[in-house]
Amino acid sequence: MIKSGPHLKQAREALGWTPVQLARALRLAGGDKQGEKRVLEMESGRRDISGPVTVAVESFLHGYLPVGFTPDGEMVGADKAAP
Repeated sequence: MIKSGPHLKQAREALGWTPVQLARALRLAGGDKQGEKRVLEMESGRRDISGPVTVAVESFLHGYLPVGFTPDGEMVGADKAAP
């Protein structure tokens, strides 16, 4: 369970993702730079980790990804969604 910044960072690293890639998966607003900043703030404890972020990251760890998401930033059609 994601309860703290270090847990979030550990989960992100287990996924093999950068902070930008996690921000994209979470569909954080503000583009890559702002999304990366928000992820790093959550990991460092400077920003609270919301319930929806916790649920989403735990889902990612179980293999669920947002429709059309690929970690490299290329969006794919719903019929070609990543597993």
